[in-house]
Amino acid sequence: MGYMWCRSMPKLSKLYFIALAVVILIAVGVIYIFLRPAAPIEVVPEIEVLRISQKADLSVIDVQVATDAPTLTVFGHIYETLFRLRFTEENKPVFEPYLVESYEYVDNITIKFKLKEGVLFHDGKSLTSHDVKASFERGPRVGGLPRILLGPIAGVEVIDNLTFVIKLKYPFAPIIAHLAHPSTAIIPAWIAEVFPDKPINSTEYIIGTGPYKFIEFRKLEKTILGVFDKYWGEKPTVKRIEWIPVEEDDTRIAKLEAGDIDIATHVPPHLAGLLKGKGFNIVQIPSTRIIYIGINNERIPDPRVRQALNYAIDKNAIVSEVLEGAGRVADAPIPSVVFGYTKLTPYEYDPVKARKMLEEAGWIGREVLLIAPAGRYLKDREIAEAVQMYLQAAGLKVRIEIMEWAAYIARVTREKDFDLYLLGWSTVTLDADYGLFSLFRSGAPFNRMFYVNTEVDRLLDSARSEVDRDKRLSLYKQAQELVWSDAPWIFLHIEDIIIAMRPDLENVEIQPIERWILTYVSKRE
Repeated sequence: MGYMWCRSMPKLSKLYFIALAVVILIAVGVIYIFLRPAAPIEVVPEIEVLRISQKADLSVIDVQVATDAPTLTVFGHIYETLFRLRFTEENKPVFEPYLVESYEYVDNITIKFKLKEGVLFHDGKSLTSHDVKASFERGPRVGGLPRILLGPIAGVEVIDNLTFVIKLKYPFAPIIAHLAHPSTAIIPAWIAEVFPDKPINSTEYIIGTGPYKFIEFRKLEKTILGVFDKYWGEKPTVKRIEWIPVEEDDTRIAKLEAGDIDIATHVPPHLAGLLKGKGFNIVQIPSTRIIYIGINNERIPDPRVRQALNYAIDKNAIVSEVLEGAGRVADAPIPSVVFGYTKLTPYEYDPVKARKMLEEAGWIGREVLLIAPAGRYLKDREIAEAVQMYLQAAGLKVRIEIMEWAAYIARVTREKDFDLYLLGWSTVTLDADYGLFSLFRSGAPFNRMFYVNTEVDRLLDSARSEVDRDKRLSLYKQAQELVWSDAPWIFLHIEDIIIAMRPDLENVEIQPIERWILTYVSKRE
């Protein structure tokens, strides 16, 4: 019957079937549009506000003038560099292109770069080669770090808006590492034109290309950053970051326990153990920072006296008792992870020898001034007080002044009215040029000891332009041996990094160069 029924139906035209197919297709399309899951337009931040407490506040508001890790860590979320340092899962350092799309060596002193397209500054202007040129020309005029980092560059030639060429004064092996340092961050050309040879004087000029834009700075209270909606890279998972300086360890830890902050840096070892017992996540890793007592060589010119100061101090006791084991005694002017490191024999603790050397030099009973920061480094005040005790036991009179970090670093940078000062240096490029040339080359911006040795100068200058790896290592070995003997520092220790955080936080990137990157922090469910 069915068959007969079908045969009895009148023939349908081809137009009918075509029209029916169109109707079906339209219906299916409408159903798909309404029923399909919506594609995400952008990543929704998982954390509305993340609060982190460092021991020190911003020291300056100009990224090209800043010299300290707390300031540069904050700026690292606002500004970006041509390259960046990343650590692999095996903890191997890798310098990879960041604002740069590609680059090639034309010859051993000429490098051609191409910028990423579509990168915007926080003021809405596009990043161009002109900004790179202006940044690299201004930096050495206003800041000591850019003077060191960009010193090997002879000039920057703009080819077009995205292409430029860097010409070096001589072959310079660590140039890519230097271009990953936050002090070589790219700022808008118009700001470089407004402040060509002096620091910026208002926070309204804090403008970069990074994932966060500057919101507010309240001195000694907090610095606030907000997510940049037009960021060129992967969208941040944290919408707002608040950096809260708290000098006192007990207060900072109390804030963490009370939930007023989410992350605390520079945690003392004994408090780290207590926090771990309460369920907080503790991260402790060796840093690349050497802590030292700089010696004003103009006021203490006799190397016998400087050597005596090294013999007078029990560095092992400082590490074991003051730092509670969170570090190791320095056996070179740079850490062992840095290219160019040479293991040397630490000055042993010998108070009898130290006193005898001071007697021979006519220094018994002399008064010296030691200045130190409070709240910058792990147990910095206690280290300074221990050094004072040891030197007094060796026969010196030691007056000590403890200062807040911003005031302290300004004094160390600009004044000479002290004999000894406590400071740290992290070789963040992981190359000896940055750890040795910057500090021990006569006339270098961070040679705050006013140390001069013409042979050290020759060795460091030669190492800068040497392309042979083994020859560079040999030059750095000779330089370090001379520096160790001349003792422009009291060589103390390499400190550990200890950070405590809420147990539900993930993806907090902590680098041994004392950088914490918070852009993609998330919460564990």
